[in-house]
Amino acid sequence: MNRSSDSVKGYFGRVVKCSVSGSIRIPKTGRLDYLANRRRILEAAREVFARRGLEAEVKEIAERAGVGVGTLYRHFESREGLLAALVHQVGDDFLRRLQAVAGTEEPRAALRATIHAGAQSCEQFGALTEVALRRLAGEVDEFHPGGGVGFHAGYPDIHNEVVEIVADVLRRGMGGGIFRADLDVAVAVAALESMFTSGMVLALAARRSYPAAADAIADFFLAAIEAPKHGESA
Repeated sequence: MNRSSDSVKGYFGRVVKCSVSGSIRIPKTGRLDYLANRRRILEAAREVFARRGLEAEVKEIAERAGVGVGTLYRHFESREGLLAALVHQVGDDFLRRLQAVAGTEEPRAALRATIHAGAQSCEQFGALTEVALRRLAGEVDEFHPGGGVGFHAGYPDIHNEVVEIVADVLRRGMGGGIFRADLDVAVAVAALESMFTSGMVLALAARRSYPAAADAIADFFLAAIEAPKHGESA
C-alpha cells in the first residue's frame, strides 16, 4: 500500500481523490455496500465526535454506524485517517456557507451573515468545526504532533480561502468608509477566527442559542471596527 498517495482506484478503474492519505483498492463486488458503509461511518463519526469530543472511541463510532470495527478500518486505515476525512468535510461545509453569504452588498450585513454562517456550522458539527479550522490552519495538536503537512497532502487550501473571504468583506467596508480606515485587516481576521477556534461560540451558544451567540459576536465586532460617525473622535 502506498501511503504517500491520496488517490484511490474508482469503481471503473478511474483514479479519484480521497481525503485520507494512502491508497485503497475498492473491491469489484459489493460496490454499493462499500459506498453505503463509508457514508454511514462518516455520518456516525460526525455525530459521535460532535457529542463526545475527540476522545470518542472508534468502537462507538462503528457501533453507531452499524458496522464492525474491522469494516471501519478497511475504509479508514487509522483514527487519524477518519478524522482527516471529517475535518475536510467540515471545512468544505464551512467554506460553502461563507461563500453563499459573503457577497451580500452591504459590508456590515455581509460580515454579520458570515458570522452567522460560521455559527450554523458549529451548531451542526459541534466541536468538529473548531478542530477543522485549527487543522486547516496547520495548527499542531495531540492527534497530529508532526504538523499538518501529511494530514492535508493533496487537499485544497480551504483555510486561506476562508481568510480571504472575510478579508474581502472588511476591505470593502473600509473602501466604502463604513469600517475604520486604519483597520488592520490581518489582525481583525485573526481575532474573528479565534472566536470560532477557542470554544467561545460553543460556550455562548450553550447559554443562549447559536443565532443569539452569532449576533452578540457580530455586535461586538462591528462596534470595534466601524468608522467613527461624523464629529466623533476615532
